[in-house]
Amino acid sequence: MGDGSDLRLSASVLILATASIFYIIGFSTNYFVTTEVLIIKTNSGLWAECDNILNETCCVMIKSYAGKDWFTIVRGMCILGLIAIVTSTFCVGLRLIKHPENKILRIATIVATFSAVVFILIGLAVYSRNKDEITAGKYFDYGYSFGFCTTGMCFAILVDFILLVDLCMTKNNIRSRVDVEKKQGQKANIEKP
Repeated sequence: MGDGSDLRLSASVLILATASIFYIIGFSTNYFVTTEVLIIKTNSGLWAECDNILNETCCVMIKSYAGKDWFTIVRGMCILGLIAIVTSTFCVGLRLIKHPENKILRIATIVATFSAVVFILIGLAVYSRNKDEITAGKYFDYGYSFGFCTTGMCFAILVDFILLVDLCMTKNNIRSRVDVEKKQGQKANIEKP
């Protein structure tokens, strides 16, 4: 390509792969929020809750608020975010390796990345809004799982900007090439007679 698009795609793949790893770690671990009361430390995630009493840990599937609509929305949005971020990583990799100029794949990549950001943002916002049901009003700290999910989302936002810049720069390069070809064609027509 020669216009820096390969570099932007390579950076996008690397950043999205990192974002996917961060998000998968955050999504699958039990440290979204941590509460501590006396000798009991509780870590809650999307799937399980772990109580640590005197360095003995017992983890159970979340049941107390798992049936609530808001928690179903959180889980659903986080699952859709996972699917979208992995899909966008695959699309950018496919563009880099096989089809760098494919317009449909270019648009699909941007849409998938943007969708991942929206889904993750909705899931994390709804989770944060209802944290009192999780912590029962106790003092809490956000854990590393929440941080990893947020970091993965922020990296995906960065990639979306890179992909949009790549789209705009490619359009401008195509316009410039067309203008140069028109001028050369007009110049050739003028010189012939």
